[in-house]
Amino acid sequence: MIKRILLAIFLMASTQLAMAFSYTLEISEQDLQEKISKMMPMEKKKYFVTVILSSPEVSLADGNNEIGVFSHVKVIAPGGIQGTGKVSITGSLRYDSDKGEFFFNHPEIVSLEVDDVPEKYLPNIKNIAQSVVGKVLATRPVYKFKDDNLKHKLAKSVLESIKIENRKLFVKLSAF
Repeated sequence: MIKRILLAIFLMASTQLAMAFSYTLEISEQDLQEKISKMMPMEKKKYFVTVILSSPEVSLADGNNEIGVFSHVKVIAPGGIQGTGKVSITGSLRYDSDKGEFFFNHPEIVSLEVDDVPEKYLPNIKNIAQSVVGKVLATRPVYKFKDDNLKHKLAKSVLESIKIENRKLFVKLSAF
């Protein structure tokens, strides 16, 4: 009987201890905006076509836990073809606990509109733009823990949850 009581006390204490080592990081839409803006412009040339993404706008929508990025797009192709428009990209966050960094996970172009470019070129333009988005957004951190911050050092381990509320990203991490 005493063993059961001691076990119950131990389990309750360890639960409280684990909660003491959890950390919720709050990242505002503006913080993400600054990080992603530093990654732009993005440019990719392929098959004599140049695609340039610039002027990103980050959007955090409640409920779906995805990050949206709307960007200007400029296309230059042979034959004097030039167009501008907009692209919409969505993705989630991926956490690398070894580095203490967050990356845009599976960024995907969900819409692309380019003026003054024939419709038949849009699939190729989308593929080129997707290539640059995948390589740049997925490989450059959008947030990095500071090594000189004790809470950040403690939190560099297990990602518990990510949720978006009131245009803010709440990332819960735990040392256990």
